[in-house]
Amino acid sequence: MTDVATKPRPTRPGTSLRGFSAPLVLVLGLVIVPIALALMTLPQGAPTDEDYVRMAFASVAGCTIGIVSVVGLLVDRIVRRARASTIVLFTVIALVVVPWQLSGIGRAADQLLVNLSL
Repeated sequence: MTDVATKPRPTRPGTSLRGFSAPLVLVLGLVIVPIALALMTLPQGAPTDEDYVRMAFASVAGCTIGIVSVVGLLVDRIVRRARASTIVLFTVIALVVVPWQLSGIGRAADQLLVNLSL
C-alpha cells in the first residue's frame, strides 16, 4: 500500500469543532435541543403557574443554546484562522440568528407575563 492509502487525510483548519461538524452543531443548537427542552417541559394536564414558569425558562434556555452555538462556531472559525469566506458566512449566520433568538427570549418573557396575568 502507498502512503496515501494508509495515512489519514488531515482536516483543514476550521472544518470541525472537536470532531463535530458545523452543520451538526447548528442543527443541534438551533433545532434539536430547543425542541427537546420544550417537549420536556410540557405539562401533563392544565398548566399551572409553575408550568408556565418552567416553559418560559426552557424557552430562554433553548434560545441561549442557539446563541452560544452560533457565536461559538464563529469564534472557533476565527481562532482557527479559517478561510475568509467561511468567517463571513458564519458572521452572516450569527447576525441573523442572534437577534432572532434574543427576540425569542423577549417573547418568552411577554408570554409568561400574559399567562400569569401580571
